[in-house]
Amino acid sequence: MQKEENNRIRVDIYGHEYQLRGKASVEHMRLVAGLVDDKMREIAKSNPRLDLNRLAVLAAVNIADEYLRLRQEYEELLKLLERSQERPQGRFEL
Repeated sequence: MQKEENNRIRVDIYGHEYQLRGKASVEHMRLVAGLVDDKMREIAKSNPRLDLNRLAVLAAVNIADEYLRLRQEYEELLKLLERSQERPQGRFEL
């Protein structure tokens, strides 16, 4: 059995260097790290006294909230699509 290769990349998140390893592409891992870094910086602007741990947890909570909202919207759109496909098309015949 052939083992899948993991990609490795060094990223900077909020001034700290981390090595990420995973099956995702390097570009995807950079994008994810950038999202986390951006969210931490956004939260730090409004809450400059937060320590790193609290900042990281708040960033994770905010990202999870965004994810769950988007997933709910996606599921609602799928239901709308399914309903629209179930309706008979307004076809006329002579």
